[in-house]
Amino acid sequence: MAPYRPRHGLTTPRGDAREDDDALVVDSTGMTVVPAVVDTVAPAGRRGKRSEHVATLTPGTTSDLLVVPDELAPDVPSALAVLMSRPDQVRALVAAGRPVPWAGGDVPGRATAPEAGVPAPPDLTGSPRVGVWIDQEDLLHQELTADGRYDETRGGRPHAYRGRYWIDGDRIDYLDDLGFWAVGYFRGDELHHVGYVMRLG
Repeated sequence: MAPYRPRHGLTTPRGDAREDDDALVVDSTGMTVVPAVVDTVAPAGRRGKRSEHVATLTPGTTSDLLVVPDELAPDVPSALAVLMSRPDQVRALVAAGRPVPWAGGDVPGRATAPEAGVPAPPDLTGSPRVGVWIDQEDLLHQELTADGRYDETRGGRPHAYRGRYWIDGDRIDYLDDLGFWAVGYFRGDELHHVGYVMRLG
């Protein structure tokens, strides 16, 4: 996926918003626009339902877009790294379809900036979702522990992936110790994660 380099300012979806008092406008001259979340599964049509899409730039999903200076974005990974390593250079960020930083500052009316950094995992002692989740083919065993850690065995290979996790409603977010993020969803007594359907063992 190549970065998008607009010729004119990036505006809200209502056309040219420069004369709309309720619109937010950022001059994107010399800027690159990239998806702030990159999912290689959804664009390939490998998610069963639109509600399962976690990617940006996929039909039926809200947008996560990042706007950074061209010189910091020779490719998508470099542009994404700006958000973590040089947040002062972010010209605009749209998260879940809503603008957060815009034109180099917080969106007007936003009381505080989003909390930076990775939150500490909560104590999940007693949670019914703690335990070992096993997929239907017995290929993936994912252990969720009460201290907010996960440990995966894949194809008989122990500790294939390990890291931290957070549960928000029916969504689970993973941050692997190698540094990448992943997501899953609880649907009844099943856990859906990157094409696997798991149940508590």
